Amino acid sequence: MKNKLFSFILIVCIAFLWACSSQNNYKVGETYFGFKLVENKFVKEVNANCLYFIHEKSGAQLFKIAADDENKLFDISFKTVPTHDYGTPHIMEHSVLNGSVNFPVKSPFDVLSKGSLNTFLNAMTGSDLTTYPVASMNDKDYFNLMHVYLDAVFNPLLHTDSRILKQEGWHYELDDINGDIVYKGVVYNEMKGAYSSPQRELGYQINKILFPDNTYGVSSGGYPSAIPGLTDEYFKNFHKKFYHPSNSFVLLYGNADLNKELQFIDAEYLSKYEKSNEVIEIPIQKPFDAKIIAEKPYAVPEGSSTKDNTFLSLSFVTGLNTDQELTMALDILKEALVNHESAPLRLALQEAGIGKDVRASVDDIQQNVFQIIVQNANPEDKEKFDQIVFSTLQKVSDEGLDKSMIEGIVNRMEFRLREGNTPQKGMMYLMRLYKGVFFANDPFLGLEFEAPLEKVKAGIETGLLESIIKEQFISNPHALLMVLKPQPGLEKEIAEKTAKELAEYKASLSKEELEKLVEETKALKEYQKQEDTPEALATIPMLSLSDISPEVQWYKLEEKTIENIPVLYHEDFTNNILYANIYFDLRALPQELIPYANLLAELIGSLNTENYTFGELDNALNIHTGGFFTYIDTYLENNSDDKLVPRFVVSTKATVGKSNRLFELTTEIVNKTNYNDTERLKAVLSRHQARVESRVKNNGLGYARTRLESYYSNEGMFNELTNGLDYYQFITDLATNFDTKNKEIIENLAKTASLLFNQKNMIAAITCSEENMPAYTEGFKILTSSLPEGNGQINQWEFDLTKKNEGLMSASKVQYVLKGYDFKKLGYEWNGNMQVLNQVLSTDYLQTQIRVIGGAYGGFSGFSPSGNAYFASYRDPNLKETLENYDAAPKFLEGFAADEKEMTRFIIGTIANIDGPTTASQRGNIAVTNYFNKSTLDDLKAERSAILTTTAEDIKSMSKMIQDILSQNAVCVYGNDEKIKENKDLFESIFNVTK
Repeated sequence: MKNKLFSFILIVCIAFLWACSSQNNYKVGETYFGFKLVENKFVKEVNANCLYFIHEKSGAQLFKIAADDENKLFDISFKTVPTHDYGTPHIMEHSVLNGSVNFPVKSPFDVLSKGSLNTFLNAMTGSDLTTYPVASMNDKDYFNLMHVYLDAVFNPLLHTDSRILKQEGWHYELDDINGDIVYKGVVYNEMKGAYSSPQRELGYQINKILFPDNTYGVSSGGYPSAIPGLTDEYFKNFHKKFYHPSNSFVLLYGNADLNKELQFIDAEYLSKYEKSNEVIEIPIQKPFDAKIIAEKPYAVPEGSSTKDNTFLSLSFVTGLNTDQELTMALDILKEALVNHESAPLRLALQEAGIGKDVRASVDDIQQNVFQIIVQNANPEDKEKFDQIVFSTLQKVSDEGLDKSMIEGIVNRMEFRLREGNTPQKGMMYLMRLYKGVFFANDPFLGLEFEAPLEKVKAGIETGLLESIIKEQFISNPHALLMVLKPQPGLEKEIAEKTAKELAEYKASLSKEELEKLVEETKALKEYQKQEDTPEALATIPMLSLSDISPEVQWYKLEEKTIENIPVLYHEDFTNNILYANIYFDLRALPQELIPYANLLAELIGSLNTENYTFGELDNALNIHTGGFFTYIDTYLENNSDDKLVPRFVVSTKATVGKSNRLFELTTEIVNKTNYNDTERLKAVLSRHQARVESRVKNNGLGYARTRLESYYSNEGMFNELTNGLDYYQFITDLATNFDTKNKEIIENLAKTASLLFNQKNMIAAITCSEENMPAYTEGFKILTSSLPEGNGQINQWEFDLTKKNEGLMSASKVQYVLKGYDFKKLGYEWNGNMQVLNQVLSTDYLQTQIRVIGGAYGGFSGFSPSGNAYFASYRDPNLKETLENYDAAPKFLEGFAADEKEMTRFIIGTIANIDGPTTASQRGNIAVTNYFNKSTLDDLKAERSAILTTTAEDIKSMSKMIQDILSQNAVCVYGNDEKIKENKDLFESIFNVTK
């Protein structure tokens, strides 16, 4: 009762302060710097007053969330409605950031990446919008970013420079008249990488059938085979049509001066436009007469098994995304029907033996799409899958959903909505409100969640969810049953078809035309190599070093003891939420059990316990906590790879009033999990293996980097054993041979838990306010009193570190090329200058050579205080050429001669990667990481000082270190099977990552 009274008083006080604030001086109906105020009100869900304007001259919409947050966000979004698979919105998103009238450098985005204090800098393409968000905690920087982005979208150079489309979209490349023509382009290669994922292919095929008559049926990102259909004329006309202020929405978030924001946007940009009469709308797709059944292929390497590798999906088009009650109800239903541990559809499909994993999702485009997707199934399961889904839906509709399950799901939804645990609040609100803007002319719609949530909660009591199941699923003809089958060698067929098309195109050209194409190719590469002129660079606004605080971000910890257990306390305001972590030292395990530690982290919480079935446990966690997660993390004392201290982390959060229940449930899970239920263990293990396999197929960069680092570092080898290909092979063996190995698995899981979960092997951490600490202490004692004491024994592990230089073959259409080593093993020591070196290499050399010229989606490096250093490419069409570019980096550094202004830009960009907004839970975690790594305030001060005083000569002097790193020739590449076979001489071994 006291908490409720306090909350009421707090809301009244906030409302009173808002009424007295300067923002309330803005009157509805009045015009401010060309903007007419349409609505002005306090929105309790965002704890700020919000002002909605229309720019009278241009027709632009603007919404200000006047939050007391120094992390200010500016965003401009456009409703973009493609009619082809060319990827025009996506290529446009890239291209407008390649120079503008007032900022005529080749890539203002890259220049800003090098030297801005931004906390967020990006651009994103959705199926129906393109959005350009930037954020900064520095006022001057914030307005600089706003200026560059507004000029980019309204005054891009793409209308006068055709090279921009060629570079960012696609072009024919011919280096020699006797050579082969190939397609090149950043987005072209990015989307080849994206569509290497079978899930991406599945989504594309589903939408193409569900929405044959509107924009949702095409790929806004671009379907690789269709991208070369984009012409320069179509491209420019697309910009003229969709990038008009009348089709735009501006979001301003944070504590910047609203008058200054409005005045700048009006004077510099919007006042130069007249309102357009064209209204961009997306027609509603008419429903089908009956459910459609379709079958499509996806690529797997030649020789791959097709058994248990089919995707089955059922999709329903369900109402409009502006119906807040419906979309909330659908979010509840995806959990209640499928994603919850004891969801009826999950259990029914599991019992029938269809697939290894099933997930449901809601794609809240203009017309919501509710999807149920089963992976690792077989084509012959199609009819049975369809029958089970509909019969289960009918049963649930008739009998109702489990009330306890629904209570938990709704509680977790409320917790997430109210917590808002992200430092990028402006981005969070942008994602919530843009749908209301574009489809209901109501920017408040997505922010004000309390009223629709209450309606949904009331509706649940009167059969709302069961009614939706009947109307939107069972009786809905706008549905699709899709089968996505693996086809070995399909990617090779596609590549051969593309090569044939290009050969035919080349044959159609005259000698003069071929010579012209060779010259155009050469000219484009020369253009890409060119540096921006000092005059052009001077147009990009930048800060000075004096704008940077010399102080480091340091978060204090207080070392406490509760019941003889060390507790690390970070005091912070958390709005009455406890962020409580427990760390168990993994060195308590013998080396052979290391993979079982990660398996335990993945399974625990999903198994039966002494007092709960797995479904009851899921319900209890949802009802009483805001989250319960277990995972493995690594720490290096004094940043030494020889002092690896990995920990098993139990990460939880709950409101302060639920402290006792939080620790009762934690105790139940760590102390009383039942590992002997072979049926449940097999189901969860099989699901986990399927998810790991999916990650192996979709995260080439992550697996290649982990593999590379396992060649030369203890931390890398540990990560390989717990989260790399070695772990995938381990878990696949257990899942495949479960019937013969289940006894061994059960014994090893129980042994792992027994060795880990004891008092002498744990350290706890808590982030909360001082007034909440007693509640935490009371709850924590519930856990400690139930844990065995343990013996505190620590094992010494000896890893076999061997350079393997492997080619990891997959059905990917692109490569992820990694090369690196441990510079400490070569006699070098960490210095803050290396942070600036990384900025130079990543945003200058590798960005130019790997992305701009090479056509990869990204190229970058990484340097760690532990000694780890690597070069990496992302969605790269090349392989050998990329390694050659890495090897040329020392020569680039030898000739490095940045002037003072350019060095300032690199230093500012480096600091931007370190400083940033944080939440209370993040501050607590950072403090704990510093504690475990034994990083001190003096260490961080010295590093920051080194960064701020780095000179061009410092960068140049590190060329020898880079040469020594690269000369170790430690290489790992994840990529297309044919490409790796073509370059097999570069590797000691090559193999398929999956069978």
